[in-house]
Amino acid sequence: MSGGKHSKPRRSRTGGGGGGGAWPVAGDGGRLPGPLLRRRAERHPTMVPELPFEGRAGAAVGTAGCSFAELDRRARAIAARLGTLLSPGSRVLLVYPEGPDLAGAFFGCLYAGMAAVPLVLTTPGAIHTVPRAVQRCAPDLVLTGTDGWHALDVDRNRTQVVEADGVRVGGEPVWRLATQWRPVGVLRGAPAYHCYHDDGPAGGRLEAAMCHGDLAEVMTELAQAVRLGTDEENVGWIAAVHGLEEAVWRILLPVRVTG
Repeated sequence: MSGGKHSKPRRSRTGGGGGGGAWPVAGDGGRLPGPLLRRRAERHPTMVPELPFEGRAGAAVGTAGCSFAELDRRARAIAARLGTLLSPGSRVLLVYPEGPDLAGAFFGCLYAGMAAVPLVLTTPGAIHTVPRAVQRCAPDLVLTGTDGWHALDVDRNRTQVVEADGVRVGGEPVWRLATQWRPVGVLRGAPAYHCYHDDGPAGGRLEAAMCHGDLAEVMTELAQAVRLGTDEENVGWIAAVHGLEEAVWRILLPVRVTG
């Protein structure tokens, strides 16, 4: 695979069903994003997952300098907190700009067996899209960073809002919550990610869920493209064909190709 050539998408969309079973073993689901990050953090804790492309001016590349150990720590803390509030299979809206907070929140949802719906802010204060995203996506909970939490126009009597960054999650220290995390049952077919499209005042569109297995398959295809020398633009195009938004493949692909 190189340039604009790619195989036909193989996604098996799934719209429901929670977790179940145990973390897959290497022969079954060793490429699933959650277990893969755990192994990377255990074997290469100080290594920084990164994309094999030159950094773009003003744009985050990969996980913005966050090591495997740090990304795993953030994810475990968020997953531990989510596990006390929601059941596996719940939908979580992620309101963040690109960077390690978004990456940690996304992997935290994977660790917790919940479906992440990223609402990526072009700037930290660009929160005007939040009310219609909450209305359209009907999340069980909203995760957001410290800077924007109080300004979010969300009815907290109907939708939980949790402030989470690299220091605290819901007011508790990340290091403490991370030690409290225990793996939950996550199957390949469990929902992992929804792509949300904001259509302005007219509303927004929520795509059907991609499952953990879907994400693993797309990352395998993108990793192969990288190995064959496909440039950044075409890697992004292949990801888009599969329904994966830019901020998400930039979180997942570095973990897949590094280490």
